[in-house]
Formats: sequence, C-alpha cells, structure tokens
Amino acid sequence: MFFILTVALLTAVYLVVGALERRPALRFRVLTAPRPYLATDIAWYGVAAVATALSVFVFRPVLSAASIAPLADRVGDLPLVAKLFLGLVVFDFVSFLVHMGLHRSDVLWNLHKVHHSTLELDGFATTRAHMLENLLRFVPGQLVLFLIGMPAPTVALTVGLAAIYGVSNHSNLDIRAPWIEAILVTPRLHRRHHVPATTQNNYAAIFTIWDRIFGTLVRTDTTNDERYGVPGEIDTYPQHFTQAVREPFHQIRQPPQPTRTAHVGEDPDRVSETTASP
Repeated sequence: MFFILTVALLTAVYLVVGALERRPALRFRVLTAPRPYLATDIAWYGVAAVATALSVFVFRPVLSAASIAPLADRVGDLPLVAKLFLGLVVFDFVSFLVHMGLHRSDVLWNLHKVHHSTLELDGFATTRAHMLENLLRFVPGQLVLFLIGMPAPTVALTVGLAAIYGVSNHSNLDIRAPWIEAILVTPRLHRRHHVPATTQNNYAAIFTIWDRIFGTLVRTDTTNDERYGVPGEIDTYPQHFTQAVREPFHQIRQPPQPTRTAHVGEDPDRVSETTASP
C-alpha cells in the first residue's frame, strides 16, 4: 500500500510541477508545446516505477536485515524528525558519490548518458534514466541507511522525499534565492549540470555542501541560448525509448572513442578532442 501511495504522490507532484513550470511568471524558459518526446519520458517513468518496486519488494527486505551495532541502537532511539534529517543527509551523500562515479567511469557514463539526453529540462525529465542506473542510484544509499540502523519506514520516507525533491530540481521553475543555495540545491544550480559545458559540476541532489567540499559547485546562471544534452552528442543521442534502452550497451561494446572535454564558458561542440581512457 505504501508503494502505491508513493507512486500516486510522485505522479501528483509531476503534474503540479508540470503546470507551474509553464506559467509565464514562474518559468525559466518557454517550453515547447506540445512537449517533444513526452511518450519517451512517460515510458522512462514506468521503468522507474518498476525499479522502485524491485527496490521495495526485493532489495529492501534483504537490506533491512543489515545493521551495525551499537550504532544501529543509537540511531534507532532518535526522534523521528532527527532520524529523517540524518537519513536525508546520509542518503544524499551516498547518492552524490554514486552520481560522481557515474560520470567518471567510462562504462557507467554510457548508462548515465540516457539521463543527460533530455533536450528540454523540466520535471518530466527527472526519471529519464536507464533501469540499471536506477538500481545503482538508489540501492547503495538504502543499504547505508539500514547499516546505521534506520527502520524501514524511515528509509522509505527518506527515499520518497529525495525523489520528490528531484522533480523540483529538474524543473523549469525560475527560483532565484541565493540564501537557499547556501544549503539546498535549486533548479538554477542543477540545470548547470545538464548544460554540457558544466556537466562535471553540481552533482548533489539535495544539499550543496557536498559540491562545496569536493570543489564541484558552479553557481553561474544558464543563458537562454545554452542547450541541454549529452556532451558531444546533443543532436545524435537517441531520443526514442527503445533506441535509448539499447544505446548504452551499443556504446559499451565499442572501442574507446574520442571524447570531448569542456570547461566553464567553453562551447562543448568546439573544444578539442582527447582520447578516452580504456
């Protein structure tokens, strides 16, 4: 029942954010209407729902048996609010490390490209992610939460809140609040991650402290002429669902190809090519 309620709530959040981010007073950019490749992102949403079901009904019962005493005993005695806050901090940090790994591993980057392939950044693009990436992104964080003694309901609530926050971060909402960015990730910060020139920045999903510690935080505004997409493959990466499902495996089987590197302020389609590591 909790799983059904979570999916229903997340769907409601999608619809609300989708309506708000298209209002002239709230939007960052004018989004294309009708939205291109909406069917693709609906299919990816279905994939995310299946991955979540696997996490809840298959992995979570196994992971919940893991714990480190006496740490688990101390965490278990905390008030619910404290457990929830601790859970969000720990889950977000593990997710940050996993996300960084997805970018810095050649094999994992081929999986993660699916998420970066969206050409318009809005709430509906949040769950555009390969099924294997969904498991890589959510299982490690839950394992750590269970290891430190978080009860299953708290873990479920933590993951649900992180997913809802992710929808807001991928949205087209024009939120300008520097004081919030001192602590929390905003759509303004996360859209820099989807701009090819700064894809290797702003990995965090909830708290900005992780990017500050690792020196990967970029706070520059995104201009209207900057495009979203896979660096070097903006116009070539498959946008249709069935092709995108196969593309990571196709690229993994290929020999190392020249890969483009870009830094802040550079055009990723004009920078020099360097050979990818094997």
